[in-house]
Amino acid sequence: MAESDPHAPARTPKASSLSPAFVRRVLFLVGVGIVLLVGWQLIDVMLLIFGAILVAVLLRALGAPIHKLTPLNEGLSLLAAGLLIIALLTGAGWLFGATVAEQVQELVESLPQSAEELQARLADLPLPADFMAQVQTFDLDSARQAAGPIQSILGRVGGYAMTVAGAVTNLVVVIFAGIYLAISPRSSRDGLLSLIPAGPREPMRHAMNVTGVALRRWLLGQFVSMTIVGVLTWIGVSIIGLPSPVALGLFAAIAAFVPIVGPVVSVIPAVMLALQEGPMMVVWAILVYVIVQQVESNLTYPLIQKRAVALPPALTLFAVLGFGVLFGPLGVIFAAPLLVVLFVMVKILYIRNTLGDETEVPGEKAADAQQHG
Repeated sequence: MAESDPHAPARTPKASSLSPAFVRRVLFLVGVGIVLLVGWQLIDVMLLIFGAILVAVLLRALGAPIHKLTPLNEGLSLLAAGLLIIALLTGAGWLFGATVAEQVQELVESLPQSAEELQARLADLPLPADFMAQVQTFDLDSARQAAGPIQSILGRVGGYAMTVAGAVTNLVVVIFAGIYLAISPRSSRDGLLSLIPAGPREPMRHAMNVTGVALRRWLLGQFVSMTIVGVLTWIGVSIIGLPSPVALGLFAAIAAFVPIVGPVVSVIPAVMLALQEGPMMVVWAILVYVIVQQVESNLTYPLIQKRAVALPPALTLFAVLGFGVLFGPLGVIFAAPLLVVLFVMVKILYIRNTLGDETEVPGEKAADAQQHG
């Protein structure tokens, strides 16, 4: 065996191959994974936060022209914009609620007031003899036996009422959170950016600025489109003589915020009102809504969105379906603005910064002009 050289330098232990930079990257990825997991568990809250961001963008979009055209300062302009939105929502809810209450009252008054009146009305109809025999033998015992299903129906109605109350509460929270975000958007943005490492921080800041401009342009374009839908619906149902044309127009305008699903939902109240006028009125009501949606889809919407944010129709359809499956009703409501955010982020952070390809990003020129102006 060879003897060790006493004059040889002492061996130092090997330095660890895990550099501090590598450890930081691993910890950052682990933190991102934890944040995504927590965010998925709190997806409803995250969607409400996104709704508050939309409210803030809308407030600033409406407050900017008010501030420019009036002597009001920026804070009072935001307040005026908020009051305008609340007034529109309150007016729509009051008009539509009054219409529903009136129709329910008319329905209650048109129902038979006694068993004898019910039997007399049924006797005038061409009903089978065995059915009429059961009607003639109808008594209180059979009514008591039906109490179980009726109680079940009432329980469901109570559940629906609680759902509506929860939706109203969430709407109030979103509006007030949006007001706070609208007052100080830069501090909220910078606070979020402070959690991102210094390297990707500036590209993310640019992407967020462009996304804000794109969302504002999309919201303004959508607001114009919704207004056109509401006015055309109001004119159309007024021409055919359907009751409560103003309420139906407001409901159609609000429902138009949700692409694809909204136009279908907006027909339901009109059909319910038209049923009391006869089958021909139902046909005329559906025809009015079909014409309005054709005009909006083929004429006004493409022209408006061309100057705002042009989203591919097929991509919008898949976004509504995908976000609806993932996130439920809130996903359907926020599908289009979520698609705007993803559209801009993918173009800037992935196609341009990662792949290195040039691509046109909606709202980027306006965002750069604001930053340098």
